[in-house]
Amino acid sequence: MKRAKGKCEKCNKDAPFIRDKNNSPYLEVHHKIPLSEKGEDTLKNVAALCPNCHRHAHYGKSTY
Repeated sequence: MKRAKGKCEKCNKDAPFIRDKNNSPYLEVHHKIPLSEKGEDTLKNVAALCPNCHRHAHYGKSTY
């Protein structure tokens, strides 16, 4: 979250809202290689994504 500085690491847009409880930008942590597939819980294997990009990462068609 610190690395992202309030911007989605996929679409580069600002976080969609600020959390009420601590005034931090709302982004979600996404594991590039899922933990269930032996992905590591490291900074190299995670990205801070907006909710839209996070859903796309899990359920959307690949655009690459």
